[in-house]
Amino acid sequence: MPESEPTDEYRYWKLTWPQVNAAVEAGKTVVIPVGSTEDHGHHLPLDVDQVLPGTICETTVRERDDALLFQTIPHGYLPHHMDYPGGITIRWDTFVNYLIDVGVSLCHHGFERLLFVNGHGSNHHLVEQATRQINLQYPGARAAMISWWEIEELREAAAELRDAGPEGTSHAGELETSLYLHIDPDGVDMDRAVRDVTHHESPYFHNDDLAGETDPEDSTSTTMMPWWSTVSETGVRGDASVATAEKGEAFLEAAVEGLDALLDGFADYPLREIDDRHVRDVADREYDPFRPR
Repeated sequence: MPESEPTDEYRYWKLTWPQVNAAVEAGKTVVIPVGSTEDHGHHLPLDVDQVLPGTICETTVRERDDALLFQTIPHGYLPHHMDYPGGITIRWDTFVNYLIDVGVSLCHHGFERLLFVNGHGSNHHLVEQATRQINLQYPGARAAMISWWEIEELREAAAELRDAGPEGTSHAGELETSLYLHIDPDGVDMDRAVRDVTHHESPYFHNDDLAGETDPEDSTSTTMMPWWSTVSETGVRGDASVATAEKGEAFLEAAVEGLDALLDGFADYPLREIDDRHVRDVADREYDPFRPR
């Protein structure tokens, strides 16, 4: 009989293997923050996209008894940021396969619910692809993902408290800087925080906003990600100068509230095996070509 040893420890990497078995038996969800290492202006360090999702996830998970916090994935996909010093970029296919390997390993051990919480914009579609592949590999489990700025409660708080207009809470702007000021005030140099919206103004391009707000004059938003120095003079895209720790505290509370509710919903989500609907008999191995290799 496999050994099982329950524990109150919420950090995956601090468990023993019998405690992993106990967590699997308890049906715990594994929460996986996904970050990056890249420039965030003159006022913020390179680890913003690690610290923010990591803190949101840890603050949420440590108050729950049905979830585990996985180590933050520190590097992501950012070749377009390599015209600024400091970035570490992982090839898109290597990055996706790495995330698949993490998820497949967790499913192999018996975990049935995995939630990836992304912290870097250009990771988003790749994290989503990884979760799709994990679900194909383990159809009895569920892997899901969200980027932290998509949490509705956070967007509502940003709409209420923000001082910057549309695009002011984009990369290294009001939202990220406020959060970092609350989490690690000594890590921010507000004397060097600026407003930088030097990219070409268009109703169709570069109207992204982490709080989900765009200018009323904007039209259909079209995705285009060129080299970063062509859309930013400082590494900032937004308004960092109006950030405050007080707003950051409110943003963090809202993000945690939203993630907590999401985890409640995920815990209730039904897990169902494939029920093949073909008129002929289909062997399970016939699905192998559609699964990651």
